[in-house]
Amino acid sequence: MIYLGFFKYYNFFIDSLQEVLNTFKISSEIPILQVLIPVGISFYTFRVIAHLIDCYKNQLACPKFLDYAVYITYFPQIASGPIARATEFYQQLNSEKKYNYQIERVIILIISGLFKKYTLSSFLFNFIKVPFQLPEQYSSFDLILAALAYSCYIYVDFSGYSDLANAISSLLGFPPVLNFNMPYCAQSLQEFWRRWHISLSEWLRDYLYISLGGSRKGNLRKHFNLLITMVIGGFWHGAGVNFLIWGFLHGIGLVFTHLVKDLMKNFQTKKQSYQSLTSSHIIVFSQRSQTQVWLNWCRFYFQQAVYIFKPIFACALTFSYVTLCWIFFNTSNWETALKFLQQMVNFSSNLEVRSQFNLWQLYITFAIIFMMNFHGDKISIYLQNILAKRNFIVQAILTSTLLYIVFRLGPNTVPPFVYFGF
Repeated sequence: MIYLGFFKYYNFFIDSLQEVLNTFKISSEIPILQVLIPVGISFYTFRVIAHLIDCYKNQLACPKFLDYAVYITYFPQIASGPIARATEFYQQLNSEKKYNYQIERVIILIISGLFKKYTLSSFLFNFIKVPFQLPEQYSSFDLILAALAYSCYIYVDFSGYSDLANAISSLLGFPPVLNFNMPYCAQSLQEFWRRWHISLSEWLRDYLYISLGGSRKGNLRKHFNLLITMVIGGFWHGAGVNFLIWGFLHGIGLVFTHLVKDLMKNFQTKKQSYQSLTSSHIIVFSQRSQTQVWLNWCRFYFQQAVYIFKPIFACALTFSYVTLCWIFFNTSNWETALKFLQQMVNFSSNLEVRSQFNLWQLYITFAIIFMMNFHGDKISIYLQNILAKRNFIVQAILTSTLLYIVFRLGPNTVPPFVYFGF
């Protein structure tokens, strides 16, 4: 924690202290350090903390020094995760069936990771770089597209890295760690965090939220713990007020989700009780009244419509909220994020500024990512089955073709992974 605080948060706290002192007109000369942050220091710190807590709670036996060194310095996961659990890692490290993996699954993971990172995220990077720096130069329509592009960008960038890390881990004898499970299919913010960066979500739940008391001390304490956990999670991503706001917004969203969920449970219980008391009267009345029969049919069709459209509406609402939160995540400071939001809803600017985006390419990219998000698992299994059922020559031709398409569509320069900065 000392290394993390020094490299990542020292300058942030010094800048904050300097602003407070300037407010009270107190002169000070506190040095600002110009140091490079080691790659993966945040993930490295989380792995160490999890290991120490598991050993302290006797959930993990004290390992050999060499095994511990391998776990801490395991390079495929050290830069951007996933955050593997020590217990599972040690079991696989000393397993006799260590290299029992399916080569077709590894191939598809590599192709998937390269396609997401090298092709899709590199293309989307061109649509998000300048708008998030100078939002006042773009129309509201462009900024809406830029916000959607960043939601897609961070997904394919980070999940692409996870696919490559899992592929390398499989070759080294360690099973893949599920880190993304079609997150934009989520119908609530709670479900989103079960699908997005799963290893980090589970880490925050097990080592922070539960340690704070979880839901064991009443609803008020549960909501407070949720809020604090997400704020700390936001601050872990970066030393800036914008990251604190991002975590706070997700915390508030999770609290609201739990409140609505509890309210719906109470309403459903009361509704079932009311229906059980009045069902016999309704049946008798419906036999005597054609109006009641018609009302029952209307209610039936309304319930069917709700059943069909409710998941779509919930998914769209969750995605929209997550996208708005990403604006604070991607801007350099909270002032720029507010400018972005203000310009995004300033529709009068559309009359003054023409769209600067090549829209048809962006729409095609959105469609591809949409299909991957909702049907990525089916596509992956389908390609794995094709490779598994063919001979070596067909496998080599199919693999070479897919890789050629990936690199042919990719750009000349590839931006760095998003989470390398964390």
